[in-house]
Amino acid sequence: MKKMMMATILAACLASGTAYASSNDGKIGTVDLQRAVSESKEGIAARAGLQKKAEVLNAELRVLVAEVEKLKTELEKGSDKLSADERAEKGRLLQKRARDLQNRQREAQEELKQVESDYLKKILAKFGVILTKIGEEESYTAILDRNNGVYYAGKDADVTAQLVERADQDYQKK
Repeated sequence: MKKMMMATILAACLASGTAYASSNDGKIGTVDLQRAVSESKEGIAARAGLQKKAEVLNAELRVLVAEVEKLKTELEKGSDKLSADERAEKGRLLQKRARDLQNRQREAQEELKQVESDYLKKILAKFGVILTKIGEEESYTAILDRNNGVYYAGKDADVTAQLVERADQDYQKK
């Protein structure tokens, strides 16, 4: 029931928006922000920066994994030569290092997510400015993100290529 009501409301909104746009000779544009981010020079540079960060973190994690594996091997192979207290101490150390490794893996994932989020916020803020300029210069009534509920838009409505081109021009000015 709720879905039917929402569909009716959405259809009414779209119809009124279409009527408004056609009565004012306005244009509705669409943009594929995901594609714009992945194709723009700044997006490509951000992806490369994220990849570098991931490689640094992976190298750090590999060192920790090797340390845990070494302790595990020492404990398994040399346990018959160790006293009960020494075995218990090595076991506690192994558990601590394994916990440290898990914590660092979790922190590394969160760190990568944060870096990605920061890159994306920065890029999308710039794209917002560029899209506003495109909208004003070319008399668009609205420019909508294609990935957020636009079911159909003709090829003429897509401004993604313009966005990527202008973003690349701005990026090269740096």
